[in-house]
Amino acid sequence: MIAVITAVAICLVIVNEFGTSTTIDLMQSRNNLDQMRANFLARSSLNLSELIVRLQQRLDNASADFQQLQGVQITDFADPLMAAFGGDAEQVQAAIGLGLGQTKGLGADIGTFGVRITPVDGKINVNCAASPSDRALLARSLQSLLYPAAFDPIFEEADAEGWRRDRRTQVAAIIDYIDSDQSRIEITDDRPPESTGGPEDYGYENLRDPYKPKNNKLDSVAELKLVRGVDDRFWTLFGGSFRVRGGCKVNLRALDDAKVVAAVISLAAKDASDPVLRDPAALWAIANLVLTAKQFGFYFVEPGEFAAFVKDPAAAFAGLAAGDGSAGAAAPIPGLPQLPAGLTGIELDTQKLNQVAASGPIETYQVEAWSEVDRTPFLPARRTIRAFWSQKHVNQQARNPQLTRTGAWLHLREE
Repeated sequence: MIAVITAVAICLVIVNEFGTSTTIDLMQSRNNLDQMRANFLARSSLNLSELIVRLQQRLDNASADFQQLQGVQITDFADPLMAAFGGDAEQVQAAIGLGLGQTKGLGADIGTFGVRITPVDGKINVNCAASPSDRALLARSLQSLLYPAAFDPIFEEADAEGWRRDRRTQVAAIIDYIDSDQSRIEITDDRPPESTGGPEDYGYENLRDPYKPKNNKLDSVAELKLVRGVDDRFWTLFGGSFRVRGGCKVNLRALDDAKVVAAVISLAAKDASDPVLRDPAALWAIANLVLTAKQFGFYFVEPGEFAAFVKDPAAAFAGLAAGDGSAGAAAPIPGLPQLPAGLTGIELDTQKLNQVAASGPIETYQVEAWSEVDRTPFLPARRTIRAFWSQKHVNQQARNPQLTRTGAWLHLREE
């Protein structure tokens, strides 16, 4: 009896251990399968994203002959378009008006995927610090970005590491971290940045985890967090205003940050003592109106259109509200923003505006392609591919030289 009980107990332990091990192996294999599915779904999303940006490239090229195409951005509707290919049954129905049973090749039966395509040309390119000819433009742009009095507390208090700086010192720290020389620059209001002849001594070697400035172009915007003075407060306010790819001028078609808009207006103002520039609330209101205007067809195809809008935004929106005034004019557009009472615009100098900004087809896009595979009751398996696409870059390592064409991925990272 004792021998039988002992044998049964040993068998139960062995069977329980075998069952547990088998269950773990089954879950691991299932996880690997779901992760693989999510990976290929994300890659499908990325491939369809390339199709969208290349179609956008064709529209940009055709806009030279067909003015009605100028300013059209199909990349703004990339995610709804992607729902027809990577959505569930409900999303496909909403996208094309047909169910999965009435279509073939649409929807994803093993998960979902989508994409977000964001133009980045409307931000300030900090890598222009590496070019001596563009350094002055970058310094002016950064100063204008940090200029508003609302940001005074950041520069009146020490940063998270106890380092104290003013606006000019912070701008110099950003440029010195990227430029290739070892000399510290001096920022002034009346002349371009000049070397002081002294060393770039910002105390990086004295930090708890010491390091040296890169003295080269940044690979990602996140590297700015290594610059002295760029703490969490600074990053929360200004982190979304920077980029590291593309040209040095801000593209007016890609503006998406009110702080950058305000900086461009300040740099291009015809009268530096304009009362609106001294009124943070008025300047901020105009900057937000510029961003809102894109929803109502103001594409700013030329810098002159941007200058005309900023000069009198009330008149621009009033024209939309009233139609063109002719017989059979279109009905007033609903949802127009309510302008603050007494708001006046700012007259811009076109020459100054052309020095800091440009308006043309968007060159660089940030792409976030994602996918999810449902694993109820567990969390879904998710993959995200973050990438940058340039419409002007030419891939020099094409397998077939005859297929070499303009437009290529600059950066890919899977998470």
